[in-house]
Parts: sequence; C-alpha cells; structure tokens
Amino acid sequence: MYRSEISKPQLENPNLVDRIIVIILPNYFYEYEGVLKHLRKENFGIIEKHVKHFKADDVMEWKSADLESQDIWELSDRLSDGPCMLLLCQRANAFIEMREVARYHNVIAHRMSSNDGIYFSKTTIAAYHDTLFFFPKYIDEKAILKHAKDYLSVEVWPKLSQGLARLAVERPDNPIVSCIPKFDNIYLCYFLQKWLAEHLQQMRS
Repeated sequence: MYRSEISKPQLENPNLVDRIIVIILPNYFYEYEGVLKHLRKENFGIIEKHVKHFKADDVMEWKSADLESQDIWELSDRLSDGPCMLLLCQRANAFIEMREVARYHNVIAHRMSSNDGIYFSKTTIAAYHDTLFFFPKYIDEKAILKHAKDYLSVEVWPKLSQGLARLAVERPDNPIVSCIPKFDNIYLCYFLQKWLAEHLQQMRS
C-alpha cells in the first residue's frame, strides 16, 4: 500500500474539476514512475494510489458494476496477469487531458506488447462508477450534486442564455455552428448541439 498523497493541481477552472480512475495495467506496470511523473507534469492531483492484484472475481464484480465502460470487457482478461497501479486523480478538464496522457503511453505500450498500458474513466458516469467501486469513501452525493449545480449555473446557463439571445437577434443561417463554439467542453458541446438541433426542428415543424 502506498501512502496517500494529495497534491494541488493548478486548476484552470474550478467548475470543471473531475475525479477519474486511472489504472496502469500489468503489461505497463514497470513504467508507473514515468506515468506518475507525466500526470504531475500535466497538473493532475493524485488523491490516492496503491498496487492492486486483480483476481477473476474482482474483475467480474467490477464489470457488472460499471456497464458504462465498455473497454473494461476488452482488458478484463489482462487485469489478472500481474500487479496494477490504481490511481484516483483529479484535475480541471480531466477527461480531455487524460486522453492525451493515455494516448502517449499506450503508443509506447503497443510497441512492447501490442496492448494498451493504461485504462482511465472515459466519462463522468464511468468515473462515478469506477470511484464508487475502488474508492467508495471519496463518493459524496451532496458534493456531486453541488458540483453539477455550480457547473450549470456558472458555465452553462449564462453562455446558453447569451447564445440564444444572440441567435434571436442575428438569425444566422446555421445557428448551431454560431452558438456551440462558446462552450469549451467537448461533451457539453455534443449534447447542446443535439438539443439545439432537436429544438430548432420542433420550431420549424
């Protein structure tokens, strides 16, 4: 067991802070120091870390608890091949930034074993289920709801209101393209684009 370590990441926006699970898989375990160094360089806060030896029952229980993470099914057979490094991390824009970190290390891992070396929670829902399974003491339902409320009130509603007001005045040919770039979260952009397209279609029908 490793000593819990909490570092303070340089948060770009406190309303965008997310906690995610990162697992350094057995085929890349020997590179864990390099991964930790990379995470700190990218301003990830490492809340907790420890080595875990997965058993078949552990893998099945995790798979059944987290149906959101489809890639669990792809790597489940390799989890019990040796020790894994289990990390609970946090950062502003964590999903976007972790994708780049994982891509870098998975390219290296593929050269050596033809498999990814790092798993991480890909979505907010997957991160919730992963954290609930591996680090349940860090799940605070009230804090999660407050985080969502703060994010919506500060990051979504003001920009959405301004964007819709601007669309009403300017009436551009493609309102979706004109409105969506105001948002800096790719997941939010996707859902807003879908919602706006459906709303405009209803107005025209």
